[in-house]
Amino acid sequence: MSSPWLVVLSVVLALAAPVAYALLLSVPLVRNHPEGYVVAFAVAVVLAVLAVARARTRRWPAWSALALTTLLLIGGAWFNFVGARVPGTPTALRVGERPPDFTLTDASGRAVTMADYRGDKPVVLVFYRGYW
Repeated sequence: MSSPWLVVLSVVLALAAPVAYALLLSVPLVRNHPEGYVVAFAVAVVLAVLAVARARTRRWPAWSALALTTLLLIGGAWFNFVGARVPGTPTALRVGERPPDFTLTDASGRAVTMADYRGDKPVVLVFYRGYW
């Protein structure tokens, strides 16, 4: 494959990866494993490196594709593995420990306060991650 085609292929792959991820975000397999677009960025970088190696004249398009795909790879990897991590909890409750007082809305929209139930009847707290 010639250098111009490798340049086009690498740029199209690098730009299509986040678009495809955004369009397929409702699919649990894609949403729960976002490293797919980082792999696509890495493949685009390899194609751009091949384009640079095969370019005989007018090497600037290949170098531009390499710069773009490398920046997308670094940015995507940082976002995926550093920026989008689930934040740590400041405090964790132990079994039998009294929870802090809080107010939340129930399924019907009424405000429910933890103090309303203290000492009245047993309370079961369920912590659901739900962060993505």
